[in-house]
Amino acid sequence: MREFTLIHGCMFAGKTTQLIEFYNTSNCNSDEKLAVKPLLDQRYNAGRINSHGGLQLLAHRIGKAEEIYTLVNESTQEIYIDEIQFMGPIVIEVIGELMMNNIRITAAGLDKDYLARDFGPMPALKKLATQTIEIKAKCHICGFPATFTFRKPGNENLVLVGNNDLYEARCEVHWKEGMEGRH
Repeated sequence: MREFTLIHGCMFAGKTTQLIEFYNTSNCNSDEKLAVKPLLDQRYNAGRINSHGGLQLLAHRIGKAEEIYTLVNESTQEIYIDEIQFMGPIVIEVIGELMMNNIRITAAGLDKDYLARDFGPMPALKKLATQTIEIKAKCHICGFPATFTFRKPGNENLVLVGNNDLYEARCEVHWKEGMEGRH
């Protein structure tokens, strides 16, 4: 069985940057690696995994986790998945099966939604991972370590893909302060 590394944290922590760095420093050839991102994420360049800092990686866009199977071939040794929290619960089975087929998985995603609740499959993915890397951001208000994603008021949909126009990284104190009077 191969490894599964899960990079997680709040928005603006550098999760995607680390995912791209792992891809770029891998010993595998480009034809042995596969990068995927959800169709839902159309920020920046839709055909690439994009960090907020400007790093990019050519990626396949998929609507659901099981579409990864159609992209894998006999030379695939590693798969990189961005925004894994949007892949739904079946992603747990997909990753488990890929690991059993000796494919190394590296994924990045938000561990909590803007209401500080576990985001989709993330708790189960943390249990499945052979390595977890939690990354913290800097609080938008005070600059101290941030582990919360704060959504600016105006839209209460659970899933709303956005950037710093909608979201801020915040420490617990400033997240709670901003959430007073909301849900």
